[in-house]
Amino acid sequence: MKRWIRTAALAVCVAMLAGCWDQANIEDLTLSLSTGIDLDEKDNLMVYMAAPVFSKEAKKKNEVYEFRSKTLRVSRNKFDSVVTALTVGGKSQVLLLGKRLTERADWFPLTDVFFRDGKQTVNSKVVLVNGPVSDVIHHYPKDKPRLSLHLTRLLDKNNRRNFTVRTTIQKLIDQKYEKGMTISISELKLSEEFEVTGTALLDNKGKYKGSLNQQESSSLLILQRRTAGEVPFNIHVPHEQKSGVFASDVVSFNAGVEKVKIKTAYNQGKFRFDVGIHLSGALTQRLFPFDFAKKGGELEAAIEKQLDKQFAELMKKFQSLKVDPVGFGIYARAHQYKEYKQVQEQWGDVFAKADVNVKVKLTLKSSGAIK
Repeated sequence: MKRWIRTAALAVCVAMLAGCWDQANIEDLTLSLSTGIDLDEKDNLMVYMAAPVFSKEAKKKNEVYEFRSKTLRVSRNKFDSVVTALTVGGKSQVLLLGKRLTERADWFPLTDVFFRDGKQTVNSKVVLVNGPVSDVIHHYPKDKPRLSLHLTRLLDKNNRRNFTVRTTIQKLIDQKYEKGMTISISELKLSEEFEVTGTALLDNKGKYKGSLNQQESSSLLILQRRTAGEVPFNIHVPHEQKSGVFASDVVSFNAGVEKVKIKTAYNQGKFRFDVGIHLSGALTQRLFPFDFAKKGGELEAAIEKQLDKQFAELMKKFQSLKVDPVGFGIYARAHQYKEYKQVQEQWGDVFAKADVNVKVKLTLKSSGAIK
């Protein structure tokens, strides 16, 4: 009886071990780490794939293929016909969207394959390329890691610095079908090197509407409550006395977000949103003489006034583009459901007419390491 018990226990342990009969060597796989879709000059759909090469004999670390295709799934068959190893699409890290593509409103159904095919991943970062995707996918940066790894690190770093949003394919589809907000994704351009310029704004159909620079992107992340650590600010304080060639009226500080509160109301056929933001931080640069110990409150008030102006201009930009990347519509649905339900299908147009007021409260805890 003891022998049978030992045999049964051994059989169970063996069954729980990871199997090795279906192993695949990495040299026998083509890992599609970067995927791009764009339109050429004749509006033909172009699909790009970049994969690392693990062969010692290869001179280049990446292999890049491009095809004219009708869909992403059809292009996959073409990739399989030219690569020497088995194509694996579930490891993709970056999805590059050409600006020319996103200027059309009918491109979004192309993403269906990512959600319908269980072997695909929905965790790839989505990036709008301000220019042709072909330039990015064929670029080989010197003294940098492989393309997909370099782009991933670049995007992650800029998101940690609060210079751009972080949108995966899963979040892209969530924003697409959320009627109370519109789409925001990272924006990238290639000059001599890759540069994350900020955030691209799309409507609910996926059509490109406009862009935010890095400072505007930081403000958007504050309103979205998605900041990662402190947010850097560079503020011009007007009416400060200037002296010398290089003197300026700029003050810089890193601010942590203490609280963001959004109140909603509906009066006389219009929605109203009152946003209160509380920031706290320390000065990192002051290029004009100022007695912070005695007049710190005056400096805080001057900066608050400029921040109020910046956020007001950002709200006007959203409304002029008829986009709502913050998600004010979600607050309207939660607190003014009856009125919101009647206009949810035209939320972009309705939000463009709403009253949005932003008030910033700043607490500077120190003037830095020196007086």
